[in-house]
Amino acid sequence: MPDKNLPQDPEALWKMALEAVGDSVWDWHIATGVEHFSAGLLQMYGYAEGDIEATPAAMDALTHPDDRAQMQSDREAHFSGTEALYRNEHRVRCKDGSWKWVLTRGLVIARGTDGKPLRMVGTHTDITARKLGEAAIWQAANFDSLTGLSNRRRFAERLRHELRRHARDHQPMALLAIDLDRFKPVNDQHGHAVGDLLLAEVGRRLQASVRELDMAARLGGDEFAVLMPGADAGVAERVAHQLSQRLAEPYRLGPLQAPVSASIGIALCPTDGTEPDSLMGAADRALYAAKHAGRRGLFRFHTPHLQELAQQRNHLAAELRDALKRGELRLRFQPVVDAETGRCLQAELLLRWAHPHFGELAPPSFLFTAEAAGLMPDIGDWLLDEAARWQRRWARPLGLSVKLGASQLRRWGHSAADWAAKLQRLGLPQLTLDLREPLLHDPALQTLLHRPALRAAGLTLALDDFGADTCSLDSLSHPGLCCVKLAPQRVGLAGSPTGDAWLRCVSELARAHDLQVIAKGVPHAAAGERLRALGAQALLGPGLTEAMDGPGFEAWWTRHS
Repeated sequence: MPDKNLPQDPEALWKMALEAVGDSVWDWHIATGVEHFSAGLLQMYGYAEGDIEATPAAMDALTHPDDRAQMQSDREAHFSGTEALYRNEHRVRCKDGSWKWVLTRGLVIARGTDGKPLRMVGTHTDITARKLGEAAIWQAANFDSLTGLSNRRRFAERLRHELRRHARDHQPMALLAIDLDRFKPVNDQHGHAVGDLLLAEVGRRLQASVRELDMAARLGGDEFAVLMPGADAGVAERVAHQLSQRLAEPYRLGPLQAPVSASIGIALCPTDGTEPDSLMGAADRALYAAKHAGRRGLFRFHTPHLQELAQQRNHLAAELRDALKRGELRLRFQPVVDAETGRCLQAELLLRWAHPHFGELAPPSFLFTAEAAGLMPDIGDWLLDEAARWQRRWARPLGLSVKLGASQLRRWGHSAADWAAKLQRLGLPQLTLDLREPLLHDPALQTLLHRPALRAAGLTLALDDFGADTCSLDSLSHPGLCCVKLAPQRVGLAGSPTGDAWLRCVSELARAHDLQVIAKGVPHAAAGERLRALGAQALLGPGLTEAMDGPGFEAWWTRHS
């Protein structure tokens, strides 16, 4: 005889049976798009009945975005019959905003005559504790607990992976072996607690100084390493120089200040090896050479030729530092003229170095060295100060444009107000920044590089040397631009069918975006006429006027204003 206290409806009996299961339960009527959630399931996430709509979409919306694709894939595998049971682990957002890991299991209990699923039931099991435990185990197995950097095991695994990839695509790679100088005296004198603080700070500086795709690791003690996929000798040298400077900055550990630096050995793949042991051995030998070079905070290449070139650049960097002190830098003005009238519209600021032995040097011969040595901000400030001095001397204002590096622009600050204050202090209320495409799209500058912010700071923005390398026409639609400067390489093709077609196309597209078009490197007046016909509105180049010093430009400007 049936129990009168039990519901007699089979559907109600089914739901009661589901509720009696220890796990939280869901019941999805696929054909109608309705999904019922048990009270236990809702309570697991802190929700009450009515908080979540009875649809699969409502629960899916609470699933972590990173987990949705795999969840859908696992569902489809069960729906199609590939998997007998639906099983998936994913994160669900709770009512308080936290995330809970769950294991969901389900089974289609009804299908149509065509085999398509009509109804599916299943459970949610809270596996957050297990997932956190697994994450903690993985973290301990792969990361150094003191610095948070990758440990020796994970570094070795990544090195093997990158070397296998090199064998496939032949991309270069650099390995930096790093050892702290004077760490042992600090550790011995002040104790392991202070030594640990120092190592943790080294880890932070390392992580902040390498590229996003690089891996920094602590191999043990005061030994560190950096793996740099895709890096050639030039990139490795620049990063090593920045690291040696950053790691030599004073360490303030509570009331103490520790005078610690780092020596760095550089090995390159494939030059110095294509196997883990050979590459690590080469980096260690280069590190040994750096340690025993008689000074601290040095880096050394394993390859003698590259080391010789690095030493030459170090010598040049020392000379460049002295050049700033001795007043050997020179400012030149390159006029930008109206393509129709020849009237001076603005001037580009150009840098020259009056080297005592090699004569006047243009930036390509020393800018890489200046960047690696961290001198670009000081050089850029000198250039702007000198331009402001001439601006104050002239009776009327003139638009000036200048190329500045990312390091200097970031040092200006992170708001339009910071930039405006910088220009105000310099005495340059209006300035055009000439940026090439990579810098135009620099993520660290994107919040500033749009017209309202720039105008508030008294700046305009030019896309410089467009077409010099692989270029994207989409860059012309960047919201911060006011003009585009066509690269001399492209300008030199004027007169050829393909060159004319490219110049005309870019000019028309630029004007459609309300951008002024300036042609650089114009070789002679006749070329200027052709460029004007192709859409250039302004011209500059040695065929029209040479770059001049302040007095020479002032006299020329008087005649062409």
